[in-house]
Amino acid sequence: MRLLEEIIDCRGRNDRFELFYIQDCHNGKSNFAELEIRKEIKEIVRRSEMPERHIRVLMGGDINDVIKPNDIRFDFNEIANWLFEGDADCIKDKLNDVAKAQVKHSVKLFDPIRNLVLGDLEANHDKAVRKRYNTDTHKDFCKELGIEDLTDEAIVRFTFKRHTPNGYATSVVKLYMRHGYGSGRSPGAEPSKIAAMMADGVGADCDICITGHTHTYCAPAPIPVLYTPNRGKLPGRLPCRYRFGVNPGCWLYSHLVGRGTYESAACYPTRALMTCKFVIWPFWTYYVNGQQVEVVKIEKREYPIL
Repeated sequence: MRLLEEIIDCRGRNDRFELFYIQDCHNGKSNFAELEIRKEIKEIVRRSEMPERHIRVLMGGDINDVIKPNDIRFDFNEIANWLFEGDADCIKDKLNDVAKAQVKHSVKLFDPIRNLVLGDLEANHDKAVRKRYNTDTHKDFCKELGIEDLTDEAIVRFTFKRHTPNGYATSVVKLYMRHGYGSGRSPGAEPSKIAAMMADGVGADCDICITGHTHTYCAPAPIPVLYTPNRGKLPGRLPCRYRFGVNPGCWLYSHLVGRGTYESAACYPTRALMTCKFVIWPFWTYYVNGQQVEVVKIEKREYPIL
């Protein structure tokens, strides 16, 4: 596990924070939605240039497929066309170390947002290649992109600071992230996993809990938490915060016209090409009986990749 703190300096109450989450790209597979991830990267860059916006990105693992030719799961029919581009020597170099070629490709792909990416989790594909072939592609990817290696789970504490005449005000949002487990075949499996994750001790104190791995987009209704402020005058009504749990899905097409894929051969259900981001107002205020109440407002905004 990694514990990570990210401090965001805000100019005023109108500042907003946007958190993008990217996982399960499996770069190197023929059904990786690379065009769509490139559009997402451009949008992240565009939003980072807007005033009063603070943008960060987290990665949840399996960014690269890193399945080597001597792995029982390897299939030449499933690898991406870019691995066959170039002259003969170039193609041979890439096929001699497919995993390394994928890492290089991803580093170049995500280079425009490297300054916004906080870190990446080690996922099952990353772990398998490290254990079986003594090759730490996950660490190589993090090092080359210049981001934190978040191990297989992490808690990130976002601390927001706003300068005031008397010093500064702060607010905090805590996030728990893991890669996940299971196959995601049953419609009820993912909501149950998310509920268990949010109730478990490691994530129970967090405002946002994120899992993945099953390539299944799932976002149950947030959990409302009524609370009593630790200091100051008691409010006219109890403030409410919301806890969010989500699996942001994947960046893979389920069924493509042409040669079969691992997903089609295994008869996995069609995955919704969806993702989400979190929009946070760290110093949101409202009034109850004339009394000002300041809370952290969190919104989960989901949208189709296509």
